[in-house]
Amino acid sequence: MQEKANIGINRFQLNRLSQDLHHDSLIEDVQTGLSDPPRSLPPKYFYDERGSKLFDQICQTDEYYLTRAESSLLENHADEIVSTVRPTAIVEYGSGTSEKTEILIKAANQHHDWLHYLPLDVCEEILIESAERLIERYPWLSIDAWHGDFLHDMQQFENTHERSLYTFLGSSLGNFSYDQATRFLSDVRNTASDNDWFLLGVDMVKDQRILNAAYNDGNGYTAAFNLNVLNVLNRALDGDFDTASFEHHAFFDADRSRVEMRLRSRCQQTVTLRGIDLKLDFENDEHIVTEYSRKYTADSIQQLLKKAGFTPLNIYTGSKNEFMLILSRCST
Repeated sequence: MQEKANIGINRFQLNRLSQDLHHDSLIEDVQTGLSDPPRSLPPKYFYDERGSKLFDQICQTDEYYLTRAESSLLENHADEIVSTVRPTAIVEYGSGTSEKTEILIKAANQHHDWLHYLPLDVCEEILIESAERLIERYPWLSIDAWHGDFLHDMQQFENTHERSLYTFLGSSLGNFSYDQATRFLSDVRNTASDNDWFLLGVDMVKDQRILNAAYNDGNGYTAAFNLNVLNVLNRALDGDFDTASFEHHAFFDADRSRVEMRLRSRCQQTVTLRGIDLKLDFENDEHIVTEYSRKYTADSIQQLLKKAGFTPLNIYTGSKNEFMLILSRCST
């Protein structure tokens, strides 16, 4: 079910996917992931308004190379990507503030007098803020925003535009297990038409000192970002998590080729989520896994894309081999 709302700008439309489904998904994830050790939460709950802004601060730190590396690749190759695809619409899963996608939007104007942008994100406030910024800057841009959990609500998403460029940037695919990544990519492929294209951004395997620093910035933004998920649970489920009673912990697991981010209990404590009548007993040093961030090689990501039904065409890595952009055809 969709709830559509115009907010006074005739070039902007906000589509609200079912809010009940999103709330039910949160309850299910909390009950399944937190009731018993080992405890975990999906990283999608990081991105309320405060979490999204904290992530923007993380992206500006010296340690967090990912955003700079990906933005540099987009700056260097956006014209080539857009010339190859010639999109009339750009679709973005997990759009956030749309800062990097703006590079593609600017490049697309060289080929069309009008462009449609379809961002999907779990944070409505960020969707509206980014739309206001983009509409003011680009009078030839139309935005059809979608608020909801694209992992659960993808079947409700509608795109009627021809020759679209679907995008999933920011290395978010690394948050998924292999099976989840395969399922998500397959869903994207089934949503797109044979005339469409897909641009994927993933982080690469590299020196673990660089990876450990990226997830433990000296300013403490990543720690605040990680802890903020407890505020999200408190607000949504009437909880009493004390963020001062947990600490951020992140490290690279070389055997599994992934960064693991945790919240570790500083003491023995009991937390109550009154909204779902759930009590959680934590031991000292017990942890909640809040994110896995898998790192890929060129071979491993190409195999995954092919399994999902894409045809990888171009891989862009830059001189430092820090990050990858992969442009794939949706036709086989």
